[in-house]
Amino acid sequence: MKIFRVPTEDEIKSGLCTDAYFVRTEEVLKGLDDKTEVTMELMTKKFPDKNYCFGVFAGVYEVAELLEGLPVDVDSIEEGDFFYPEEPVLNITGRYTDFVRYETSILGFICSYSGIASKSIRVRIASKNKTVLSFGTRRQHPFLAPTIEYATYIAGFNGVSNVVGAKYIGKEAVGTMPHALILVLGDNRKAFKKFDEIVDSKIPRICLIDTSGSPITELEDALEVLGDRLDGVRIDSGDLKTIGKEIKWLLNIKNRNDVEIFFSGGLDEYSIVELNDIGDGFGVGTKIADADVIDFALKIIEVNGKPKAKYGNYPGKKTILRNDKFEDIVTLYGNSKEGYRNLLKPLIRNGKIVRKFEDVDEIRNRVLSDIDGLPEYLRSIVGEIKYPVKLLPNLV
Repeated sequence: MKIFRVPTEDEIKSGLCTDAYFVRTEEVLKGLDDKTEVTMELMTKKFPDKNYCFGVFAGVYEVAELLEGLPVDVDSIEEGDFFYPEEPVLNITGRYTDFVRYETSILGFICSYSGIASKSIRVRIASKNKTVLSFGTRRQHPFLAPTIEYATYIAGFNGVSNVVGAKYIGKEAVGTMPHALILVLGDNRKAFKKFDEIVDSKIPRICLIDTSGSPITELEDALEVLGDRLDGVRIDSGDLKTIGKEIKWLLNIKNRNDVEIFFSGGLDEYSIVELNDIGDGFGVGTKIADADVIDFALKIIEVNGKPKAKYGNYPGKKTILRNDKFEDIVTLYGNSKEGYRNLLKPLIRNGKIVRKFEDVDEIRNRVLSDIDGLPEYLRSIVGEIKYPVKLLPNLV
């Protein structure tokens, strides 16, 4: 018997992580020797927060590995691409019986990854290029640690705290000390001193200063114990804005503007907007690790090459055209327009992966470049916007 209730890679790859009604559907269609070919497209009709200006697409590489070897063709936008509601970010063409049982896992990969990445990029934008670290894996099942850390990193976070999550993206985990170290040693000054003496010197000397008493008093202790070696202080509780102002004041008085102020504890993009004029960096945990998923759905839009869809969906295979202002046109597949590029690109052809997988830094750099290229209204953290998307089946 397994110790932990987590599926193996083989169980996922074989389609066991599916819903029973897909198995029933497969059973009926195979019993009829049905060879109907369909095209399905993946899209969301809305974001989990009305203030989202766009989402970040993630998880496509797992989908590629999942479907590799099946007789299907898949197109998708790139990992890390921005998207809006009502856009077909991925499509699959093949006999329905060949991939019906994989819908659950396809949605699971994309909805989860994209939800974390989309929340993370809002935090990245709110921070205005200050340091942002992922602290949230303790709020989720350990099985999800690599997913969380990957999604936060490609969305622009500077570092991640989970050891195995960092391993999966080829990075070193970040972090200094918890309250527990100070409580176990019984004295914050002793904890600061022993940390400095024992921990590798390449690790920043950032002291947690809100354990037992006044953060101002503990700041004084950190300055006295570490002197010029003190790189920063972290505050995790209380009225962060008020405490941060007091700390900044004291550091100015002591001519220690080199000491950085880090905030953590229940942060999200909205609280970071409020703290950004004081803080030099932010550790963001629960609100990222527990980010709402993007509510994607995978719907049939063609049957045997002819447009056909459930009521409420637009039939016909489509693509996304985008200009340099991040303005999109959703149009029928095969259409093009001068000044616009096609976002949907081949991923799988007859079961073979035909796209090169980028490493995490390539994806992250492209995401950060796209942030820099966004028009100002798409950087908004608060305030509903009108999405720059037109649905035009024919470009004439």
